[in-house]
Amino acid sequence: MRENMLMKFKTVSQNNLQLLVMGLAVTLLGGLLFYFILHKPLTAAAEDYARQAAAHTQEITAVTNFQNAHLQMKEYRAELKKREQRVGQYLPEHMGQGEFMLYLERLALHNQMELQMVRPQKNISAEDNQCLPIQIRIAGRYFGLLKFLQGLQDGERLAVVKNLSIISKGDTLESDMLIHIYAVPAK
Repeated sequence: MRENMLMKFKTVSQNNLQLLVMGLAVTLLGGLLFYFILHKPLTAAAEDYARQAAAHTQEITAVTNFQNAHLQMKEYRAELKKREQRVGQYLPEHMGQGEFMLYLERLALHNQMELQMVRPQKNISAEDNQCLPIQIRIAGRYFGLLKFLQGLQDGERLAVVKNLSIISKGDTLESDMLIHIYAVPAK
């Protein structure tokens, strides 16, 4: 009788164990299905919405900042007028070739550079501006050349350096460059 009961108990235990394993497998499978079918796509969608919201927030902030910066139209117009005056300085109505060459000579002397050659080229005219290429040769030390180029950049005229070549002769650098200066003719 004991053996019968023991056999019955083992059979019930094996059945229960099989049910327990099956229940655990179904639970794990259900969890995996939930994760891949629901959780993962919803998380990706939430991240996408968060990115879109951040982009829209930046756009709204930029527009708000622009509006706040230009609330006073009188001040805004004054700022625009100052910008137009700066453009007028950098792009005058006349070429002013002589003034610019004088500026080059003063800039070279100020930076201990020797201006060896200045050769204006033929004017290049476009619809809305004029360009005067000027070929120059300048000689001096390294830091003098750097200060000269910085002076061109910070000058009152828009001057674009093209075709820069530098040759070292001992402690002296000899530099050939083509400089374009621009003017916007009065309409």
